Amino acid sequence: MSFRKKILSLLLTSALLALAVSCGSDDSTSPDNEDGDITNDTPSGGGSTLANTEVDSSAYSVSVADESSATYEAAEVLSNITFAATVNINLTDRTVKIADTSETDITSAPATVYTGVSGSISVYLNEYGIVIESDTTENIIYSLSGTLSGSVTVSSPDADFQILLSNASISSSDSAALLLPSASRAFIVSAEDTENSLSDQSSRAESAEDYEAALFSGGALIFGGSGSISVSGNYKHGIYAQEHIRVSSGELNVDVSARDAVRCINGFIFDDGSLTINATGTKEDKESKGIKVDGTDENGGSGKGYVVINGGTINITSVSKGITASWDIDEDYTTATTDDDPNPTVTINSGIIDITTTGTPYENEVEGISCSPEGIEGKSRVVINSGYITISTADDAINAGTSIIINGGCIFAVSTANDSIDSNGTLTINGGYIVAAGAAAPEGAFDCDWNTFSITGGTLIGIGGSTSTPTASACTQNVLVVNSSDSKGDDILAVVDPEGNTAFAAVLPASGSTAVISSPLIQTGTEYSLYSGGSASSGAIFEGLLLDGIEYSGGETSATFTVSSSVTSVGSSGTTGGFPR
Repeated sequence: MSFRKKILSLLLTSALLALAVSCGSDDSTSPDNEDGDITNDTPSGGGSTLANTEVDSSAYSVSVADESSATYEAAEVLSNITFAATVNINLTDRTVKIADTSETDITSAPATVYTGVSGSISVYLNEYGIVIESDTTENIIYSLSGTLSGSVTVSSPDADFQILLSNASISSSDSAALLLPSASRAFIVSAEDTENSLSDQSSRAESAEDYEAALFSGGALIFGGSGSISVSGNYKHGIYAQEHIRVSSGELNVDVSARDAVRCINGFIFDDGSLTINATGTKEDKESKGIKVDGTDENGGSGKGYVVINGGTINITSVSKGITASWDIDEDYTTATTDDDPNPTVTINSGIIDITTTGTPYENEVEGISCSPEGIEGKSRVVINSGYITISTADDAINAGTSIIINGGCIFAVSTANDSIDSNGTLTINGGYIVAAGAAAPEGAFDCDWNTFSITGGTLIGIGGSTSTPTASACTQNVLVVNSSDSKGDDILAVVDPEGNTAFAAVLPASGSTAVISSPLIQTGTEYSLYSGGSASSGAIFEGLLLDGIEYSGGETSATFTVSSSVTSVGSSGTTGGFPR
């Protein structure tokens, strides 16, 4: 029975049960059975039916973005903004009106539609579509409805503004569908129960070539509302901002066939809502990425260039990297000092995140081209405080330049051709539930070169062809490094003491010759046996990792060992046996 089929069978059984368990706590119990299945049997002699319930991912969509969060900015909370007027534009009829005034046709002659205390607003047609120009310092709402074959341009250099999309469909063949060239902050709001779309074509008018996305902004973009926005980018990017992008609420769908789905310079903050990305561009050396933050050491980019996810749901399918804070000090610096460097860190505080990258890794040093389809990349750090994260790639599932720190959450990370979790500096695991599978040697589940690999908490299994060895002096929770020349994916692996108490059990996510196992239930001074096959049940499960009251029986043992230090080798590197065959 395959790994996925085992999990599916488990979930079908547990759908009848009411227990819902979140990632965060461990517990255990005991061995005797032969068929290698996870079961929901009631133990002989009575007792409660044990629920194999998949951990409840929905709790991780709850946003933790509030006034105490590091990325909170009052000026980017829509309810904090006062708007002086609403300019209503019917795209189908090409008319404009304000409040109770009558509709006015939009023509090629600029017409003043609003005069405020500090300036005015004019609307007119140009060769690309509808143009709105404002020189007022007042915040204005531009409400767009209807259908337009062309572009909508809003220029507001002196004030922040809101684009309210109310069943608006804009498709441009010569420029960006929605072009916001000013450096002012733009709120992009989808009205309740509306569906909105923005799309461009694969070519551009020469004068519009610099506007490299279906939705282009010279400033920050703040997405909100309770409707949906679909963006189709065919020229280059789907959404591009020359400052930062924040998603506060609403449903956002981005499809690109050329370059990157969501791209900006100074930061991407996902507070809440839903984001679905499908990035299919395959041009050599420019394969599509899901979310890319460039970072810069110029123009106020110091300390920025980051990705922060505080909640909501993100689903990404991309050819190249899924999420990247990409500024590289060795390649992207433009100034001699490091004082103005950005902070290319990915921080995940909450959220349900599913990433699949479809590209094949390659590098041609002679031509200077490459594709590295990693799942999550921070050129500085990756910090995971919580979240429900699933990653499938052919490259590193998670990669960082200086450190990876995992404090909690549920992480399922699989790489078919590289490492699962790879830090070019240190690797620290303080908590969470982790299932990691890397490729055959020299790749593996965990790689931090020869730097410190610290495990102080959590429940985890990692398997692959090799591993960085956890640093004994830095580990305060016991770790097993299990070596074998032959292990089978889909087998159950269990660690059981002589009294039959199960300290650890999991369905192996892949085949491999080296596994790293850690659980707070593995105790110093205790003798254990390593089993495979058999049957197991538990109160909760995460991607084959059994949690909360584990029962194990049957199976085959080939290793007996005593935990005498924080890192214990089982198998060919020192103790008897390895993976049972």
